[in-house]
Amino acid sequence: FSRLLGKEAIFKIETRAILEGLRLAWKKGIHQLEVESDNVLLIETIVEGVAEDNQLMELRRIHQMVCRGWKVCFRHLPRTHNAVVDHMAKVMASRFTEIQVFEFPPHSMRDLVQEDYFRSSKANEPIY
Repeated sequence: FSRLLGKEAIFKIETRAILEGLRLAWKKGIHQLEVESDNVLLIETIVEGVAEDNQLMELRRIHQMVCRGWKVCFRHLPRTHNAVVDHMAKVMASRFTEIQVFEFPPHSMRDLVQEDYFRSSKANEPIY
């Protein structure tokens, strides 16, 4: 999915993006999900349970969502293995203010999706 989130601090923007992704997956009835982010501090904050008591409302909501009856794994993914997200952030997000759900990757991103898939399959195992 893609959405323009504004010009806030990158940590808050990425936190909101994870929360929106969790909400979207829940609404679609997905019961098992792997969340990847190149923000290691954000992933550690969520995984280590610090999100529950955090002042950032989005982190508390992520914690609440994760405590529902589903399996959610979080994994840090190096930025070099995250070309699809970088492409969407630079090109797609500036066009949309509402969430845009892509059932299939746009044609311009198909090669990037394949490259990310092969890179991430060699990356570390999920950490939560």
